[in-house]
This record gives sequence, structure tokens and C-alpha cells, in this order.
Amino acid sequence: MIRKIPLVLAAALASAPALAQVPPRWYAGISGGDSRTGHKLVENRESTIVNGSASSSDFDATDGAWKVFAGWRMNPWLSVEAGYADLGRSRLVTSTVSVDQLQGAVAIRRKITAFGADLLLSAPLGPRVSVFGRGGAYRTRLEAEAQLEGDIVFTGGSPDERSRTTTFNETVAHFGAGLEWHWRPNASLRVEWERFHDVGKPFAIGGTGTTGEADTDLASVGVLLRF
Repeated sequence: MIRKIPLVLAAALASAPALAQVPPRWYAGISGGDSRTGHKLVENRESTIVNGSASSSDFDATDGAWKVFAGWRMNPWLSVEAGYADLGRSRLVTSTVSVDQLQGAVAIRRKITAFGADLLLSAPLGPRVSVFGRGGAYRTRLEAEAQLEGDIVFTGGSPDERSRTTTFNETVAHFGAGLEWHWRPNASLRVEWERFHDVGKPFAIGGTGTTGEADTDLASVGVLLRF
């Protein structure tokens, strides 16, 4: 019995380094970058002008954006992650010409925020670098404002109505991919691309509460800490 005690202690000491190297399961982080609204918004706006046509569109599709997130690593290759993102604003001004050759314009401003959760699949590319893909769903909130200029009116609206505001909430598909550099045992840097699919309610002739619909992408760089 006395001889077994040193053997047990030796086995415990031998396994201690391995246990100490197991990375923490919880992590949290923040990232920042640029958002971009897809050109589908322009096509959607221009295709729903009645009694006239679009002569041109000026589309400011990009803005600064940021995201905070937290996750739990279930095993070395699978994690679940929740996040909140402010995707910034976009602005679209479409100039129009009526059948009577009267000119007008409609300006659309959109602001998007979102929260949701994903599953992340990771694979190592080396001792300090890994690649990952994500997929899940996010709840988006889109605040839109439309303003009219010149000889143009809202479909079904009063000629005196020159602006409308709409808030539209929905759940959209969310996916992306990125690289992670584990520059310290409990800290990593991320470079990532994400897509929020078909955000908004499409413009439609005679439609109400419309905001326009398009993908919104987020390209970002972030840092995360494990604990």
C-alpha cells in the first residue's frame, strides 16, 4: 500500500500540466469595422416607381459599425455565440422623371441594429491560427425614413405628405467566416466577414410600412478574451 502512494502522486503530477493547458470555455469580445448594404435596395426602389421612372440613384451604402459578443466553447471545434451589432446607416436618393417630364426625388435613410446567436465551427491552420465559420439567426431592428422632393408623392398618400418614418423588426438568417489569431493563451484577434440576409420589408406598389430589402454585410476586426 505504501508503494502505491508515490505512484499515484507521480501520475497526478504528470497529468497536471495537461489539465492546466485546457483553454477556458467562456469568452467575450468586441469588434469594429464597416457595414455595407447590398445594391438590391437600389433595384427594389427603382422598380416600384409608378407613373414615371428613375433617372439616377445616389447610394451611400457603407458606414462604421461595431459588435459585442460572448460565447461558450463546447469542445475544441464547436462553440455557441451570442452578440449585439450596430450596423450603422445607409442613404439612398433616387431621382425620378414622371410621364409628364416632371422631376422629383425620394431619399431613404436606414439604420439597423441586431442581436442573436450562432453556432461556430473552428478548425486549426497552425499552432496559433484557426479558421471558423458561423451560422444562426439575428433579430434586426430597422428604422427607416423616406423624404420626398419635387413633383413626386407617396402612393396612396396625400400630396402634402412629404416624409414617412417606419420601424420594422424581423428575424433574419445570419452567417459568416473568419480567421482567429491566438496571440496569447487567453486572448485572440479576429478578422471576420458576416452577412445579415435580406434585412427589411421590400418596397411594393401600394405597400405600407415598407423599408426596402437588402443584405447587410459587416467586415470587422476584433479582440476576445477567454475566462
